[in-house]
Amino acid sequence: MPTDFRTEIFKLCKKLQKDETSKKIGKMIHDMSVVVESKKVGEKITDSRSDFAYLAKHSNTEFHGFMFLDDNLEKLEIPHFLKPEHLTQEQRILIERGHKTLIRFIDLCLFDIASKSNRVANSMNPYFLYREVNISENTTTLLSDDELIPAVLAFKKGKVYKALMDANFTKLFNKIDINSMRTLISLLENEINRSLGEDISKDLKDFSIKLHSKLDNITDVMFAFSILILALKKSLTLSCRLLYRAICSIDLFVLNDDNIINIEKRTSTVVSEFYKVFAQDIHLDFSGSEMGSILLIDCDLPHDIHIHEFGMLISQTLNLAGEFGTSAKYSFVTVNEELIHIHRLVEEVLTIGLPIVNFD
Repeated sequence: MPTDFRTEIFKLCKKLQKDETSKKIGKMIHDMSVVVESKKVGEKITDSRSDFAYLAKHSNTEFHGFMFLDDNLEKLEIPHFLKPEHLTQEQRILIERGHKTLIRFIDLCLFDIASKSNRVANSMNPYFLYREVNISENTTTLLSDDELIPAVLAFKKGKVYKALMDANFTKLFNKIDINSMRTLISLLENEINRSLGEDISKDLKDFSIKLHSKLDNITDVMFAFSILILALKKSLTLSCRLLYRAICSIDLFVLNDDNIINIEKRTSTVVSEFYKVFAQDIHLDFSGSEMGSILLIDCDLPHDIHIHEFGMLISQTLNLAGEFGTSAKYSFVTVNEELIHIHRLVEEVLTIGLPIVNFD
């Protein structure tokens, strides 16, 4: 029985959590990240492994950050109080296997698009805006192609992917050079990131109004296609984040009746559905920043209303000594079954429809 993309990603996460090599990678990153403090008063704690892990996770790019730092350690300006050292050969091999697994998954998802336009496929790659890293040719993945294929097929059966492919969208971007594509995607991503809460940018508000009638202006058409491209790029980004955290043995964070103090805000905008929740649990782990990670809110409200939504964390405020003890405020936007976080804006674009691109 076919399932949606989000469900298939969760299935891959379960496989990775049981995989022995994944467990070795997770333990390695944990041991690199967690420093046992000295009991001797006044003794300075220095640990080159934790310094490396701290810097590698700064950009929140999964295994890519570890590899980039290892490749460029002597070229980067590093604060004098940090003393990172290169990965050992064994550590590098394990990190490369984790990264190769994510890259292979992305390549399979974007294979059909790449066959029409490598430039467009590259722009949809989650690591498109980051510097390339070196990976050994004989590096093997943690999951076989056969294991990845169900999730790949679910990605390609999604409404957004099918709408783009049916519109022959690659032709629209074929004449745009790679640097212009990089600028376009970066600017749009920044615009959307600023509009995930309650404050929506004027450009996105104005564009949403235009979605009440047929798009006939080439600028608006390009904007509509770019939104869907970015939606799929972010879907793959969230997938990679889930797979990385599964390799690190990090379970999905759940906000429920046991830890929620109050749902302070629940609202919909033209871009997304936004929550702000006050809870007793503080969600911290060693794998990297929680921003951009997936969580689940599963709770009951008055009048027999039940909430069961997956969300992407966009803000977290910690309170270590408040009225409720250790607590935190979590702001997040919901993600749909295609792991798309701007699904309200995307639905409007899909409703009005994309024009078929025919020109060469």
